[in-house]
Amino acid sequence: MIKILRLLIFFSCFLAHSQPVKLFKQYTGRYDFFMIGNTMNSGPNGTGAPCTILTQSSALLNLNANANIQAAFLYWSGSGTLAEADLNVKLNGTPITAQKTFTTIGPTGLEFFGAFADVTTFVKATGNVNYTLSDLDLTNVIPPYCPTGSNYAGWSIVVVYEDLSLPNRVVSVYEGFQIVDHTGQNVTITLNGLNVTNVNNAKVGFLAWEGDENISVAEELRINGKIVSNPPLNPANNVFNSTNTYTNAANLWNMDIDYFQIGSFISLGDTSMIVNIKTGQDLIIVNNILVALSSLFADATININEIDVTCNSREIKVNYTVYNTNGTTQLVKNVPIAFYADDFLVGRTTTKNSIPINGSETGTITLTIPESVGDNFIITASVDDDGYKNGNVIESDETNNTDTEKVTLIFGPDINKPTDIIVCDKEEEGFVIFDLTSKQFEASTSNNVTISFHESESESQSGTGKIQNFDYYEVKSHSSKTIWVRVEDKVTGCANTTSFKVTAQMKPFIELKEPLMICNFKNNPSAANLSLAYLLLPRIFSYIDEMELKFYETEADAEAEINEITNINSYQPPRFPYIIYIKAKGKTKLWCDNIIQLQLNDCVVPKGISPNGDGLNDGFNIEIFNPIEVKIFNRYGMEVYAHGEGYIDQWKGQDKNNRELPSGTYFYHFKTLFDTYIGYVYVMKEVQ
Repeated sequence: MIKILRLLIFFSCFLAHSQPVKLFKQYTGRYDFFMIGNTMNSGPNGTGAPCTILTQSSALLNLNANANIQAAFLYWSGSGTLAEADLNVKLNGTPITAQKTFTTIGPTGLEFFGAFADVTTFVKATGNVNYTLSDLDLTNVIPPYCPTGSNYAGWSIVVVYEDLSLPNRVVSVYEGFQIVDHTGQNVTITLNGLNVTNVNNAKVGFLAWEGDENISVAEELRINGKIVSNPPLNPANNVFNSTNTYTNAANLWNMDIDYFQIGSFISLGDTSMIVNIKTGQDLIIVNNILVALSSLFADATININEIDVTCNSREIKVNYTVYNTNGTTQLVKNVPIAFYADDFLVGRTTTKNSIPINGSETGTITLTIPESVGDNFIITASVDDDGYKNGNVIESDETNNTDTEKVTLIFGPDINKPTDIIVCDKEEEGFVIFDLTSKQFEASTSNNVTISFHESESESQSGTGKIQNFDYYEVKSHSSKTIWVRVEDKVTGCANTTSFKVTAQMKPFIELKEPLMICNFKNNPSAANLSLAYLLLPRIFSYIDEMELKFYETEADAEAEINEITNINSYQPPRFPYIIYIKAKGKTKLWCDNIIQLQLNDCVVPKGISPNGDGLNDGFNIEIFNPIEVKIFNRYGMEVYAHGEGYIDQWKGQDKNNRELPSGTYFYHFKTLFDTYIGYVYVMKEVQ
């Protein structure tokens, strides 16, 4: 990021104290500074010279041909209060109005003012010429100052310029209006914001007011504790002595434009510089201090390689590369990188390793874009940016830290959830054929989409495994399938998915072609227990637990589900035999309804059998009783045959070992769930 700090100084009608010298601006690159200016004094003050002052003076700007001006700041100062100050002057005839002012009070109570204007545009356009500051008229202000020798006025232009033949430097401009006099004796100014990586060609410059060439009482300038001088122009005991180092002039009455080489005053790694100024008599007002440090710089740049946008997501993945192409030293690790979506901070990271000269490091970051940003925005990747537009690396070029890309988030088209389809296999084919065509229009009516059907969510999301015969889709009876619908935008390829179910219902008890048979009670022959159906059906069908049975006297009542028989445990039919209608309803959607018949009978035990194989009365058939235990005894009371649950007509006159028994009278003993039957049966066999 550009390392430019601004000291905010506002207009004031009166300030009781001087303004401390603080960092104003910094410039990083192949830069240096230059100063011109001149006094308005016709001679040194305090020497008995006439109390007069000029209203204009000139100075020549003569930069080399390779110099490219980056900044030009005009300062002017003189005796007087801000109310008396001339804050509107002219530079080469062009009106200039002060943009900032300074003020301080001397030891005698007299005030001094300073003024500032940024004249960069004007000086860049004008170039190397003789500059004349005019209309600075303090003629009526200075009379009270002449007796104390503190009458002065002057001006200076501080120029920061680029020259590609120079080494990389950081030029720091400090400004204020800090007074040093015999009452304070020693003033310390700390210059922060420095980073010494090379002591060669380091220099410091001063713009100071009111220094006298003939007063050298206990006067010192120290940097980091060491005496600074440039004899014979600036002796150690009188550095601020109305001189100009750039022109070697010694008659810059009551102002100083000086610079000093300070390579021996600083050390590698220094981040600040201590300036001490001491005077025993002279009055000195420090307006500017400039520092130029030759440094080795990295040059962090960043390039957005690729941005991955995922359908239906506000997350994007940014692949980027940080370079140090034009650096003169390695780029340290942990350099902050910030990412902005339309100037809204959406992510931060750092470099992981030091990057050598001409090296690079590639990284990837996933960013979540807030809803407030919208779906169309510009992503800015900014290296050496902590997320608050602040950097922590001094670079050779502070203007090339960003890269931008336009991004459009993509979302699938609107999609509606189709309704489920439930169809009963009424034809008892074991499957149902579905036509899914209508579900396309339920999902979307847009002409800009492609709609497909899939059997799994993963296939619908990937767009694979499309159902081809969706207009003739077969589903096995007593099963349900989830059909996934993919609606894809024809332009972006982005899709949304939804689902619906198709259910092929099965009719229960379809194998029953004849009515179920049950008997009346033995001891209550006018009634029957209809709930026997719950016992008979499981013998044939395994899914009775999935059914709910309701009983009706007519098929119409069963269809309409009205006039349900509620006393099913002891129902008295109007006659025997009698048909009851059972409506079977599934407890899940896998079943459709079915109506089966239950026949109530006045049951009679057969009195005899003739097991001759003619298919007529061959066995002892008591199926209608639904016996759970059957025993046959001979006339001697010996059990000759027995059978458990599931008996129909298995006894055909044989014993337990399947040997044929003789004709004669036998006795039966069988049980049902509710009754026990005892009696005889005659076995008649043909005589061969």
